[in-house]
Amino acid sequence: MSERLLRAGDLFMSGLGILLPFRACRPSDAVRLGVEAERLGYSNVWVPEVATFDAISVVAALAVKTAEVGLGTAVVPLDSRSPASLAMSAATLSDLAPGRVALGLGVSTRVIVEGWHGRDFARPLSKVKDALSIIDQALAGQSTDHEGSSVSSHGFRLDFPPAVRPKIYLAALGQAMRKLALESADGVILNFMPRSKASLLSSQLQSASKPFDRTCFVRVALSDQDTDAERRIRREMASYLRIEQYRNWLASLGIDDLSYLPEEDLDSMARRLSPELIEDVAVLGDADRCRTKLAELQSEGISPIVVPSIRAGDLEGYRVLMNGLAG
Repeated sequence: MSERLLRAGDLFMSGLGILLPFRACRPSDAVRLGVEAERLGYSNVWVPEVATFDAISVVAALAVKTAEVGLGTAVVPLDSRSPASLAMSAATLSDLAPGRVALGLGVSTRVIVEGWHGRDFARPLSKVKDALSIIDQALAGQSTDHEGSSVSSHGFRLDFPPAVRPKIYLAALGQAMRKLALESADGVILNFMPRSKASLLSSQLQSASKPFDRTCFVRVALSDQDTDAERRIRREMASYLRIEQYRNWLASLGIDDLSYLPEEDLDSMARRLSPELIEDVAVLGDADRCRTKLAELQSEGISPIVVPSIRAGDLEGYRVLMNGLAG
């Protein structure tokens, strides 16, 4: 393996990552922003998948337009594709950008899985276990032979298994899902993680047998760029707290009871979130303060993935923030 590929193995475990816009952004604009992020010195670029563009396609485009930056999906819902399809995608991306690819997977939400994709959201943990086993078999060049309680695959084999195995990251909030990530994946992606709990989670998510990356989405806003940023972060967090997994996630970390929030409209929920909680999960301030807070997170063993808090479609605002954090 070349020296370049050996260096690439650390792309996701050092430096600063950034998430491309996930609303009101054309795929071609996302690719241009990803190329610009590499030029600015970001270690890794993550491509979201909600309803704007297909993350795997955008990563493929970035793979042929970049040379050094790590490229990941964050996060592809497992129910949107079969494990065999995901293994083919991972192998394809790895061939296009050897040593630079991470496939970020997650169970998503009931609304997306059942409403958008028409799949059953039940038994997410067993579903993830089965999918990871099938993907692992395929990437190893084996013929799949897995009869799972939720997902099965038999007889699928990649014509060209990847020469450099792509990393697999699992979006995980609950303790059981985090344990599964530690056992069966190369890294974990956390979301709305209080920075005050970074040291605790970093110590819990360590493997004695392999390198294991602990990453986290961090909402970041430059106070001198946008005076409406805190309100927007509050609304986004309130919308996530309508989902049971996120309320349980914060409760498991000892955050104050948030059970009252789903009973209120979104704006009321957003206003009632405490300033201390917003300060703990997001980073707001001038560029120097934001860089310092992100560096503190890295010192605790958590690799931050910057999620620029911008108005939907404000790509120039995204560029300003991306440049500001790059220093």
